[in-house]
Amino acid sequence: MKNKYYILPTIIGTTLALGLILGRQLANIYIPKPPPPLPVVIADTIPQSPYMEKLGKLMDYIEEDYVDKVNADSIVDLTINSILRKLDPHSTYIAKNNIQEVAETMSGKFVGVGISFYVYRDTIAVIKTIEDSDAQKKGIRFGDRILMAGKDTLYKKHLSTEKIKNILKGEMESRVDLTIYRKNKDSIFTVPIQRKFIPIKSVDCYYKVNDTLGYIRMNRFAETTTEEFTNALKALDKEGINSLILDLRNNSGGFFNVGIQIADEFLRKNKMIVFTKNNRKETEETYATDGGLFENRPVFVLVNENSASASEIVAGALQDNDRGVIVGRRTFGKGLVQSEMPLPDGSAVRLTTARYYTPTGRSIQKPYAYVQQRRSVPIDNATVPDSLKFKTPKGKIVYGGGGIYPDVFVPIDMKPESYLVNELLSSGLTSFFLFEYLDKHPALNNKPYKNYFINEYKIPKEMLTAFAKFLRDRRISINFAKNGKDITKHLKANLGEIWFNENVAGMIRNQGDLYIEECLHYLKPPKHTSTTKKKHKKNY
Repeated sequence: MKNKYYILPTIIGTTLALGLILGRQLANIYIPKPPPPLPVVIADTIPQSPYMEKLGKLMDYIEEDYVDKVNADSIVDLTINSILRKLDPHSTYIAKNNIQEVAETMSGKFVGVGISFYVYRDTIAVIKTIEDSDAQKKGIRFGDRILMAGKDTLYKKHLSTEKIKNILKGEMESRVDLTIYRKNKDSIFTVPIQRKFIPIKSVDCYYKVNDTLGYIRMNRFAETTTEEFTNALKALDKEGINSLILDLRNNSGGFFNVGIQIADEFLRKNKMIVFTKNNRKETEETYATDGGLFENRPVFVLVNENSASASEIVAGALQDNDRGVIVGRRTFGKGLVQSEMPLPDGSAVRLTTARYYTPTGRSIQKPYAYVQQRRSVPIDNATVPDSLKFKTPKGKIVYGGGGIYPDVFVPIDMKPESYLVNELLSSGLTSFFLFEYLDKHPALNNKPYKNYFINEYKIPKEMLTAFAKFLRDRRISINFAKNGKDITKHLKANLGEIWFNENVAGMIRNQGDLYIEECLHYLKPPKHTSTTKKKHKKNY
């Protein structure tokens, strides 16, 4: 496919609004199409829309006659976003100053010094260095304060995080001298750092759950995702796995074609992956190619209410081809494809240009009125209208109406306290507590051996006591006696991320995970009873 398709639920766009505002500049906006190329149209031959003329005239009046000075760009941005909201929930405008950050996120890399940091008491405090970065090789460590980057002073300047990032980023292989204050030695020194490509990993965790079952977590579908995924899968293959869990929970999507590439690794040649329809009722079908890495072995796909777009392409393709088991809760329900289109001032829009459908013909897009609804409940087959029931080649009933409904449903714990604890522990508050705690107690910042940490390390009572006080000081009340297991697990996982990497943190977080437990249960040989055989009918 020649176009790049994007299906992020939150970062999506359109050219319509700016065209309406800028009027005569519409002729300069070119939407590339697949070959053969469209002929270039001379601007003078495009008739002026009365709507564009009206809005253009309004802008002229505002700029020339309004009583106060106004920022025309901000008015244009507001108008664009207002118009886009009338189209659908997923078309959106990307301002010029956000283009680079969005592009870096989806490219899977950026050029920088290779550190994660907090802005702490108006200084730049290092949390950790990125693996293989020059900062790691030069010995920058947890707790170091960055006082200066070249001639730019970074402390006591009240700089925003965005401003600091822009200072630390730069051209590939450019040099910047970082002035460091190391607290435990009360010393100041300078470290020359060469900026390099820093990966933004989309496959941030993979490991063996047991001797034969592998696990891969994917947080988005970026340019580097297919390569990251195949590398992780090949590494697990070398360790002897024969089944796989692909975790797409909280994966909100990314590139349309990358979702197709991931699904292709699990499907045999000529199996349909997805088809799309545009406003001209043109249909484009996409089929699997030969040589997928995991075509014939059991696979489980974990999803929840925050799994969207490209995640739903993968889950829908596997489910509709009787390939694998979808475990979790009904997915978000975003079945629209966006195309990014550049605008003359350097901004862009992501405009919905097609709907996509799973191989059985299901539209995954939920009604716009329910776009904010995330709660998932079990389906009662008897209450679902026949128009929303579809059959796979092997006769399994799958459901339309928005999102992918799983084969194995995992309910969410809706008890208020459990919900509060989960939200709190996922908010980043535990990471900030650990930073402060280790910064104040450097003697405790002593990394053990990795295997010991994963299998035997226990959170010290002193740390739990300090965390309880940390929460009380912020007027957050949690029953530690009741929720101690979840609290210690999250603290240990965040500690694993600081001391080791996200892979170790993921292994800790997944201990006792109900989704993974369902996969393990599904893999167990069923007892030979009619009830069990029906429950464990396997469609790998």
